[in-house]
Amino acid sequence: MAKLYFRYGAMGSSKTANAIMVQYNYRERGQNALMLKPRLDSRDGEKIVGSRSGLSASCEYVEDLDSIDLSAYDCVIVDEAQFLTKAQVQRLVDIVDEMGIPVICYGLRADFQGNLFEGSHWLLAWADTIEEIKTVCWCGRKATCNARVADGKVLKSGEQIVLGGNESYVALCRKHWATGELAPREIRRISSGKKEYLPLLLEADPSERMIDRYLEKSDLYVLFLRGRPAAEAVIGPRADGHCELFNLAVEKPLRGQGIAREMVEHVCKLARTDYERMYVGTCEDLIPFYESLGFERAYVEKHFFRDNYPGVSFDEGELDDMFYLSRRLK
Repeated sequence: MAKLYFRYGAMGSSKTANAIMVQYNYRERGQNALMLKPRLDSRDGEKIVGSRSGLSASCEYVEDLDSIDLSAYDCVIVDEAQFLTKAQVQRLVDIVDEMGIPVICYGLRADFQGNLFEGSHWLLAWADTIEEIKTVCWCGRKATCNARVADGKVLKSGEQIVLGGNESYVALCRKHWATGELAPREIRRISSGKKEYLPLLLEADPSERMIDRYLEKSDLYVLFLRGRPAAEAVIGPRADGHCELFNLAVEKPLRGQGIAREMVEHVCKLARTDYERMYVGTCEDLIPFYESLGFERAYVEKHFFRDNYPGVSFDEGELDDMFYLSRRLK
């Protein structure tokens, strides 16, 4: 018998990744699963659902459901189901009860103030099966609450829906959500809203045009100290199959405390699973820093700075050649 499922979890609990894998499993069995999301959620692009793990899938909009021939599908999957209206949840109930097609909904249970979303309210009321997707707070306890963070502080007032990613929300246990206490120190991968960290990125690369060439195709990692961004590192693929550290910056008041080393070691550890070697391009003054981290000189790209940064001034003075170093990861 078909059922309506509601699988809820706090921010960062891999809800979207789970939804994408369920669709994949249906396809592996030769069946079709329709992926839906509310039109309101536009963070990953038009008709795309994307997870922080990097998985993505095409989808349709819940608002267009009546124009879709559901007889071609064996299952309906809904991501970001907290944004559904009561009428839309009722439509999903009808699909289950009248057409015998299972519907699996993924979403948040409550907003940043601890109040139920409209969609979550009716899914909790009407779903046949309710399951929690667990994640943890920075303290190690189960995270059940979603905190909205701005300028290093947990907010308790504002509009219910302000779309964001890792940069706007964080999952906390009930205790730390109530006290507003954020992790003393944590590094997060930022999957959406990367340009919000442009001021920090510009500390290392003073050209927004050059940053745009690598940022979206790369992984951005940000170190937060009590919720405030303090440092960042950007790594991405190269044409030769290796990866490159494109950008590394630490806020000026925090320099000289080993944070840059911490960021490099962190991204090297993460990249080890997918790449054999990491490259970095730098000016001559910073070569000793990277050599102290196990990088070795590889090659020189002549006149790189002169050709790509006309009229741009650097803290290190006038620059010309780019010196590339590499480090074996495994």
